[in-house]
Amino acid sequence: MDIRILPTGMIQTNCILLSRENGDTLVIDPGADAESLLDILEKGSLNVVGYPLTHGHYDHVCALHEMHAAKPAPCYMHPLDLVWAFTPRNQNPPWYTQPDPKQIPEVTPAWETDGPFEIAGFQFETLHLPGHSPGSVGFYFPGDGLLIGGDVLFKGSMGRTDLPGGDGIALYASLRRIAELPPETVVIPGHGPDTTVAQELRNNPYMREALQG
Repeated sequence: MDIRILPTGMIQTNCILLSRENGDTLVIDPGADAESLLDILEKGSLNVVGYPLTHGHYDHVCALHEMHAAKPAPCYMHPLDLVWAFTPRNQNPPWYTQPDPKQIPEVTPAWETDGPFEIAGFQFETLHLPGHSPGSVGFYFPGDGLLIGGDVLFKGSMGRTDLPGGDGIALYASLRRIAELPPETVVIPGHGPDTTVAQELRNNPYMREALQG
């Protein structure tokens, strides 16, 4: 599996492309810069087969309508975030604006229960990791030793809890869930560089505090 991490938009949100040898590709969290993302897909002859979304904040979803219009494929989000993610209150103009409701693609509510999930041959496990948002989800690929974790855990830090729906107690519980993964697991966060579970257990003060709670 080929992995591309593409920082997008003013907040430099990591849009992640996961591709198989046949070109089938998952586009995770297209928050901005749709034109650049589509150019990469075209140049690589990549076929989008799904848009799984780690959570609903504007910097992770505001390019979805443009991407889907050019490269239609199923879209998925946890229902606790889906209820507000595509409403006018979830935007930060002029950098991140919601489109006309008629342009928003159908998004399937998913992952109410943790467990195996498959999108066009991509097999992974979903982990509900609330705290940064009520419906934050991690995508865990055990065979690849990979967790795509959204804005729950960053290298040396953790996600915000001061946005609507944030919950510090829930976020610490989510950090404890991540700590249970194999130490060598690579974590790709929603912003910034990747890390590993082992590195965060050693160096992240928020992870240590969560484990003491």
